Amino acid sequence: MLEVQASLKRGLFTLKAEIKDSGFICLSGLNGSGKSTLLNVIAGILKPDEGFVKVDSKDVTKLPMERRGVILVSPDSLIPNLEVSRHLLWGASAKKIQVDNEAVSRIKENLGISYQGRVDRLSLGMRERVSLATALLSKPKAILVDEAFSNIDHREDFICTFASLCRTESIDLMHTTQRADDAVLADHHYQLTAGVSSKVI
Repeated sequence: MLEVQASLKRGLFTLKAEIKDSGFICLSGLNGSGKSTLLNVIAGILKPDEGFVKVDSKDVTKLPMERRGVILVSPDSLIPNLEVSRHLLWGASAKKIQVDNEAVSRIKENLGISYQGRVDRLSLGMRERVSLATALLSKPKAILVDEAFSNIDHREDFICTFASLCRTESIDLMHTTQRADDAVLADHHYQLTAGVSSKVI
């Protein structure tokens, strides 16, 4: 369960967001509507001026990023010099989580990762697949995906597969998009308009 009641003012922009749901949450809105800002608040990169963030019923508002049980994935979320196989296990290793080879193989197969080599030499879509798989294998409470599905081939099929894997692991998933029709793939749909959130579904 992700529960957010937060307000944040930066210059002329004000974020006022309320979210309370679990499962697969789609957050839609135009550029500049506050989608990335809200994800940064949930992840702990930005601190709200007022309000709170709860993850799995635990108030994490004052906790540092690494103790929130949340992973934020963007198109730039990668460690460039790592090989794919090492990258996939980087997050789990940092959290001292043991991941067996069978689990890695299953995630790779489901997410279409059949390549090797340094991550920075891959296409954008391949990098995004690796970053998302890395997040999944580190077993967080929630994964926040900030436009990181954007360059993936067979995008809708991939999103459905990734969401299914998250459900299997009891991981909440929130992803941002400019396309409101992406909400048909999600359990819940929130929209941000000029920093103000509203629940659609």
